[in-house]
Parts: sequence; structure tokens; C-alpha cells
Amino acid sequence: MRPNPIITFTSDFGTREYYVGSVKGTILSACPSANIVDISHSVASHDLLEGAFTLLCSYSCFPARTIHLVVVDPGVGSDRRSILVVTENHYFIGPDNGVLSLVYEKEEISRVISIEAEHHFRQPVAPTFHGRDIFGPVAGNLARGIQPEKFGPEIEEFTRLTLPPPQKVSESHLEGIVLHVDKFGNLITNLSPSAAARLMGREASPVEFQIGDRTVGPHVEYYSQAPQGELVSLLGSSGYYEIAALKKPAARLLNLRRGAKVRMAVD
Repeated sequence: MRPNPIITFTSDFGTREYYVGSVKGTILSACPSANIVDISHSVASHDLLEGAFTLLCSYSCFPARTIHLVVVDPGVGSDRRSILVVTENHYFIGPDNGVLSLVYEKEEISRVISIEAEHHFRQPVAPTFHGRDIFGPVAGNLARGIQPEKFGPEIEEFTRLTLPPPQKVSESHLEGIVLHVDKFGNLITNLSPSAAARLMGREASPVEFQIGDRTVGPHVEYYSQAPQGELVSLLGSSGYYEIAALKKPAARLLNLRRGAKVRMAVD
């Protein structure tokens, strides 16, 4: 690892309790020089997909060899595994419950390690707080130079969330879902330029979107191009198309949530 290794930290712990600080303490106990960057601790409680989306939209902003710690863990204390995922440029540590699923779709996985080497854990391990007693110490030990294979055996199978992929439904239409609703009420879909090109076999630009009982247009480049309160579509910073309204929550205007079907007409 480089001097002052970077560890990002994403969780559903919030900031009211002692949880985040305790995990950081175990990281720093193992690697005092670690630079810990908080991505978000406001992931909805137990929401694996929101955790996965938050990680997807942030990890690639960091330098090579960054360690990404993700703790959204409703199965803590059960027989679900703890894993370390190694890719060409990044490391990911978290529970094997699907919270890393969107990374699996984007990154080429070099290997996945089942974290089993208990001498790297904080002792005693509380069955209700693996973030502090397993994931934090492992992240710190990895940051100080312990090789991934020292944490446990390599595994071939790991958990993925089952999400409906974008589909081509006609020569001019794709269908997807709302993948995420952000704090502004923007409806972020799982449709993207790369998915459109792959499914249509050509470059395909959006013409309009159908969501709920509404047809949404125009397609704009940025939010303030939209007429006040009018629903528009745009390509968001996540790399996915989204439905938005200027200074209004599109999710509330449409009374829709994550999982809603979206149809995109393309040229």
C-alpha cells in the first residue's frame, strides 16, 4: 500500500450513535496512517441496493489501490460470509449479502476472499457488530500491507442482488426500472447510454420516457434547463438517465418509488 492509504467508508449507521467512530478506531488501531474518507452513513437502514448504488457512484473517483469498506449488514451474526473483493484497481470489504453487486457488474473481479483469519479481528468479536470487530480491522490490516490471501481462502461463488436488467422491447423502445431515488426526489433509472447501445446494436439517444401514467420530455443536459416544475429527463452524473423536475421532487410529483417501470423511446 502507498503511504497514507485511503479507505472509504459507507454504511447505514447514521451519525447519532457511536458506530461510525468505533469502526474508524479499529481501522486506525491497525493502520494509524490511514486516510479514512466518509462516503455516506445515511444509507437507509438495511437497504442493500441503496448501499450498492452509493458505492457504485463513488468508488471510481478514488485513486488506484483505494480500499472501500461497505457495512450495510442486516444479516450480521448469521452464517453470511465476510468478504474481500480484489479488482485491478480497488479493494472492497463487506458482508457477502449483495451489497457489492453493482461493483461486480462494472469491475473485472480478480479474486474474492472469504475473510476467516481470526487473528486479524478485534477480540472478542461481538455477533452484532462485525463492522467494528471484523471489517474495520481487516481494512486497517490490508491498508498496512497485509496481502489479501492472508485473510482467508479464495471463493468462486458470492451473493448478487437479483435485479431486472434493462431490456429491448421493440426496435425503438427500451424498458428499465427506477434504481434509486435521491434526496432531491430525482428518479434515477438503470438505463444508460452504454446499455442502450448494447441492446439496440447502435448508438441510441433518448426521445422521451414513459413512467407511471406520464410521458416525460424534453430531454435536457442539466436541471436548470427545465421549465419550473416540469418533468424532464437527463443523463445524470451517475451515468444513468433520470427523471427530474427543477426544484421539485419528481418522485413526489409522480407518486413513484424505486422499482417503478420506465420505458425509454430512442431515435
